[in-house]
Amino acid sequence: MLNKFLTDRLAKILEFMHPWLIKTLGRDRLEYVASNTTNEVTKKLDPFIWTYDCKAKVIAIRQETSDTKTFVLLPNQHFSDPIAGQHIELTAIGPKGDAARCYTLSEITPETVSITVKLNPQGEVSPWLHDQVAVGQVFNISAARGQFVHRDQQQVLFICAGSGITPAFSMINQLLAQPSTDKASEVGLFYRTQSPENTIFSKRLAQLDSLNKQVKVELSYSRLPVDVVTPSFIDQLIAAYPDIKQQHIYLCGPELFRNDVIQYLESINFDMHNLDVEQFTLPELLQDQQSIKKLDEDVTVLLKSQNINFVIPASDCDKTILEAAELQGITMEHGCRSGMCGSCKTNLVSGEVSGQKIGRSIYPCTAYPASNQLVLE
Repeated sequence: MLNKFLTDRLAKILEFMHPWLIKTLGRDRLEYVASNTTNEVTKKLDPFIWTYDCKAKVIAIRQETSDTKTFVLLPNQHFSDPIAGQHIELTAIGPKGDAARCYTLSEITPETVSITVKLNPQGEVSPWLHDQVAVGQVFNISAARGQFVHRDQQQVLFICAGSGITPAFSMINQLLAQPSTDKASEVGLFYRTQSPENTIFSKRLAQLDSLNKQVKVELSYSRLPVDVVTPSFIDQLIAAYPDIKQQHIYLCGPELFRNDVIQYLESINFDMHNLDVEQFTLPELLQDQQSIKKLDEDVTVLLKSQNINFVIPASDCDKTILEAAELQGITMEHGCRSGMCGSCKTNLVSGEVSGQKIGRSIYPCTAYPASNQLVLE
């Protein structure tokens, strides 16, 4: 009885010390210490530190709007530094403990990361997160992944709607934290949301706008009182950012919103090489596989980032680019294989593809060759 009491007390002390351990020792040193002291006793004493799994513990929960919460997570020593704009996958979650979901990191500090989750009453996981998860909950998580990240452009415009604010918010804060010599000279944010009450991070966005000269925040609302007349959000976008053709755009939001923005950009002959797109839902076009064009000739593919050439034989042109590459023994970064997580996203330098393509961004896990030569970044 005494041994159990002492063990429980020690476990509580270690749990309280988790943030201190990670901040003081750093994850690399903590991993070295834990890996050399892992045994059956230590794993029972503190399964958060003495484990071979990447885990994260909820250390704070913030209510952002009536239906949106931010969960501040403390990852253990197996988590590597993420890049703003990336996402993590939470596994073994939900009411049955058998679900997995990807969430963009909305905030990143040296010790913590945050995910911001909007409630979907008909969903399986978000109601569980909102109603059941409390401080102290531990998740299994993946490494941070994804290519929707800032790439040192000097003039940047984030265009987003709804939960699409999360990667933009993370990247803007990362940009502002950089040394002055490395900061983007101009940072714009156009955020479409339902109403002021439904605006995620509303107070902090106002602070970003008022306290930083190089940041301009423009909010647009879709559900205002009937007696309030407002221009279309595209007209608001044009008025707020008349130099839009000089910007590098990061676009994230619901499919219809993205499509409207892309249609407008095409109408002004915007250089699509300056457009990066992220998505949280599977495009409708992928539900109709018969609309995918299939070639009947060999395709030569160049992966510039790996300096690799390979040929997709005509017999394999009914396979995705990712599948065809794997048949050739070539490894391409990927995650969900369904076009959702963005891990495989790359840019099309030349050639044509069918399937999932937004601007110059393609998703090899759901894209098919549509020309006999392809060059991918």
